Amino acid sequence: NPSQNEHNYALHLRKAMSEGIPGFEPHMVIDTGRNGVAGERGNCANWCNIRGAGAGRRPTANTARRDIVDAYFWLKTPGESDGCT
Repeated sequence: NPSQNEHNYALHLRKAMSEGIPGFEPHMVIDTGRNGVAGERGNCANWCNIRGAGAGRRPTANTARRDIVDAYFWLKTPGESDGCT
């Protein structure tokens, strides 16, 4: 899975959107409220409500790819449930 983390997913999503809509170059905001422990989502069964996932990087506009990623932001309260199906 080339999009095994939020950063890679944002980059792949932007690439797909830009290729699908000529001239469209979206910027991304990455939710870091529940990605503090690397590798916790390695298995698809471990996507929702992961115990011990931890809060990731604090909200900031200082991102690894400022040309694409506008901010890291806690979109929900860290530790709050996303729900499951």
